[in-house]
Amino acid sequence: MKARLLADENVSHRLVDACRRLEHDFPIVHISDWESGAYLSVKDPALLMALRESKMVLVGFDRSSMPMHAGKLTREGLGHAGVILFRRSVSAFAYGMQARLLVNFWREAGNWEWADRIEYLPRDLVFVGR
Repeated sequence: MKARLLADENVSHRLVDACRRLEHDFPIVHISDWESGAYLSVKDPALLMALRESKMVLVGFDRSSMPMHAGKLTREGLGHAGVILFRRSVSAFAYGMQARLLVNFWREAGNWEWADRIEYLPRDLVFVGR
C-alpha cells in the first residue's frame, strides 16, 4: 500500500513500527525513510508544500508552529495535504497509545478529503470542570 501518512522528524520510528504491528500494511512512512531523508530538517512550509505535491498527510507533535504554517499556506491559496497532530495529553514516548489512536482514526478518516484539514488526536476530549 502506498504511504499516505508521513511521520515527521519529531515522531519516533517506533510509532511507525507500532502502527504496522496493529495493521500490517498501514500507509505510514517516517520522514527519514521518505525521499531518502531529503526533507529532514526542512522548514515546515517547504515540507508541507512537498507533502501537498505527494498528497501525503503529515503526522506530528508540533502544535506550536505547524498549524500556523499550514493555515498560512491555506490562506495564501497554496494549501497543504493535511496535518494530524497529537495533543499534549499524548506522551511523545507512548508509542502504543499513539499507534492505536492513529490507526483507529485513519480507519475512519483515510477516505476523507484531506486538503487543508488539521485534526488533533485524540479527537474526543472530555473536559472536567474545576
